[in-house]
Amino acid sequence: MSDCGNRRQALLEAIDGDAYLGLNHEGSDPASIRYLTGFTGEGALLLSKREAVLLTDSRYTEQAKGETDGLSIEEDRGWHLKATADAIAARSLARVAFASSRVSFHWVEEMRKFAGFTLVPQQDPVGLLRRTKSPEEVGHLKRAAAIADEAFAALLPGLRAGMSEAEISLRLEVLIRETDAEGIAFGVNVSAGPNTALNHYNPALAPRILAEGDLLLFDFGACYAGYRSDITRTVSVGRATEREREIYGIVLRANQSAIEAVRGGKAASDVDAVARTLISEAGYGDFFGHGLGHGIGLEVHEAPGLTPQNGNALEPGMVVTIEPGIYLPGFGGVRIEDDIVVSTDGCEVITAFPKDELIEVG
Repeated sequence: MSDCGNRRQALLEAIDGDAYLGLNHEGSDPASIRYLTGFTGEGALLLSKREAVLLTDSRYTEQAKGETDGLSIEEDRGWHLKATADAIAARSLARVAFASSRVSFHWVEEMRKFAGFTLVPQQDPVGLLRRTKSPEEVGHLKRAAAIADEAFAALLPGLRAGMSEAEISLRLEVLIRETDAEGIAFGVNVSAGPNTALNHYNPALAPRILAEGDLLLFDFGACYAGYRSDITRTVSVGRATEREREIYGIVLRANQSAIEAVRGGKAASDVDAVARTLISEAGYGDFFGHGLGHGIGLEVHEAPGLTPQNGNALEPGMVVTIEPGIYLPGFGGVRIEDDIVVSTDGCEVITAFPKDELIEVG
């Protein structure tokens, strides 16, 4: 059985129902459909113990035939509602599980107008399966990380004061797209000076031209075979100040200490606490407001979350980010983010760009 076939079988064993219905309608859940079938277009997957049926329309029929194996493919323009309901009824499926976090309330209301079956909400059963990665998936994630590392290394020598954040962001995106990547993993974030204190900076709000002494933060990644890297590095434009070096050193120690704490069986909240305690003891606890990290794979944010609230144990094969930061309004911020693969007795860091000191560019 193929990897996708094994995943479909595992899903059927995990759901509360005699079938599973997955939907990617206008980008609602491409990751789950791709994970279960290999298909990268729009469609509905009806999965039961007897068969797996992919419903789509003429835009995607030939693509679906080329990307999938072991599926029945049915073409109907009404695939996201009536055709799917008809397919359920034709197979006498009574209880159909679906991912409630992946569909709209409107879709649920419309589907429930069709008689003969019951929709059974489960938060995200495919997302739970995707928490641990196969060796092939880890290989794709390593390639995505390597592409991002190499693009960043090619970018840095050309950076100078007087350049704009937007210009630098575009250069980095082009460097990634010139490789064998599918594209960027998410919108490239390049922020400078005080803007680096904004966790999810929107350059349209307060665009900045690089100046000597600015901190310069990059949050970026590549997408390879559907799998995404997520890397953050912070550098200095010209000579760094003592305060910038101090903050960078604290964040670096938090990053390294958390990585050293990772292993299978360790609670995600305990790993978060390692970095959070270090930053708090240095006097910056109020300026580290987000979780330490998150899972990564076909989506840039997946389970598990490395947060104070998540007491669940990490498992070998999980791939997560470690990204502590300190953000000082009006001054700037430092974040250092790596992607790691959890193992029984530790982890493997798959992002390789140097971070041991605050690099000065330009």
